[in-house]
Amino acid sequence: MPQLRVLIVGAGKLGRQTAKLLINAGNHVILVDKDPAALHEMKDILGDGAVSGDGCEPTVLEKAGIGQAQVVIAATGHDEDNLVVAELARRIFDVPRVIARVNRPENEWLFTPQRGVDVAFSPATLVAKMVEEVVDRGASPS
Repeated sequence: MPQLRVLIVGAGKLGRQTAKLLINAGNHVILVDKDPAALHEMKDILGDGAVSGDGCEPTVLEKAGIGQAQVVIAATGHDEDNLVVAELARRIFDVPRVIARVNRPENEWLFTPQRGVDVAFSPATLVAKMVEEVVDRGASPS
């Protein structure tokens, strides 16, 4: 599989873990966050692939190299920020693939292709579905 250029906005736990997995799979990852301390934790792994700034600002995204990104992942803890990142990525920078985190399941309906989102995921909804499947199968979690 060819190396992907992935830009992740949000260096919280989810963003950092995703970045590590993608880097370990051989992809080029840039991580953007307002909090320099969150980025500092990843310095050894990212090298110069850490950009400090507000990912909702087009100039910060340009500095991070969004023009070369094949995938943008909006992984902040704020749905409104993830929507802004998704719309900028798709409409301004024409990124081919946009993935966005949904923090509050009641907001899932907002994360649509019309808003620039190709794939939306809600950690809470994913866990609930997994639990539901285990219960439906009658299996006990191990």
